[in-house]
Amino acid sequence: MKYFWLICAGLLIGLPAWAKIEYSATVPVDVDAENSVVAKENAMIEAQRKAFLEVAGQLTNEENVQKLNELTDDAIAYFVQSVGVADEKAGGTKYIANLTVQIKEDLLKDYLAENDMIQSESTELTVIPVFQDRPDGYPLLWEENNEWLRSWRSKGQIKFGTMSLRALNNNYRNIENLNAQSALYMDADIYTRIAEMSGSEDVYVVYAEKQQNDDLKVTIKAEKTKAEDSFTVSAATDADLFEEAIKKSVMFISNMQRETKNADDVVAVNNINAVYAYQDMKDWLAKSKTISDLPQVEGIDTKSFGGGKVNFSVRYTGALDDLWSALQEIGFSHETAGNYFIIR
Repeated sequence: MKYFWLICAGLLIGLPAWAKIEYSATVPVDVDAENSVVAKENAMIEAQRKAFLEVAGQLTNEENVQKLNELTDDAIAYFVQSVGVADEKAGGTKYIANLTVQIKEDLLKDYLAENDMIQSESTELTVIPVFQDRPDGYPLLWEENNEWLRSWRSKGQIKFGTMSLRALNNNYRNIENLNAQSALYMDADIYTRIAEMSGSEDVYVVYAEKQQNDDLKVTIKAEKTKAEDSFTVSAATDADLFEEAIKKSVMFISNMQRETKNADDVVAVNNINAVYAYQDMKDWLAKSKTISDLPQVEGIDTKSFGGGKVNFSVRYTGALDDLWSALQEIGFSHETAGNYFIIR
């Protein structure tokens, strides 16, 4: 059976480049064990592995999918963001369900890239290394004594996870008024010209300042979001100061990229008030669970009971029409009553 899933995952490589990559997969499970509890545990492990391989198969080739299949169950669980359960039946020695496994996109991409398995395009970033060689000095960019810029350029293209970083070259000197000062306090016009020349909106100024004790303070500025972060590399380290600062800068930039993506991925949660006429408490508990299990629903908050009716609110994501369609598919209808909805 496992070879069937390996083949399926490998075949996904043949999809055209424009195909949307899905980071979740629904896996039907039908597992026997000494009891239904153990059967469910085994089913979860089986579904996580199958879903992980299926998702990874969209980003890498069949040979790498086979290598990924050698990971332990615990290692694969680390990539799992959530597991949704539908059509669950458990009893005796069996467990049957459809399990939808969501894989952590960034973690998977980083792992594949760091192990030379990634088959998709990386995010291109432009780095602008500004240097101040002494506390009472002034910032340098194009000047000959900008050792910081030379260190970054000596690295060429730096690959880290799904990122590809490169320090700006002398072609950028053609941008009018681009100097150390304007880089540190970049206006929209200069940012736009750098982004156009590099072909990427991800532009980072990396400002390194020598301290009185020869430590190196580095401030990283994301020009796309205007976010900032900083760290200090101690001069007491045996390693090369600039070498260590570049390594740490790349890690900080990676974290800033991840935070930006997470912020972009935040989904707005909406709320509606509703009333449901229940037969008994058992009926309401069953109905509320059915509604809660919908993918659009974040949760249900019960407000009050009385007269055979329950007042509650539903927190949901996406369009309200999509929520109604999902409710209709599982047998519910609704009508508007002022500022709330009656659900039947």
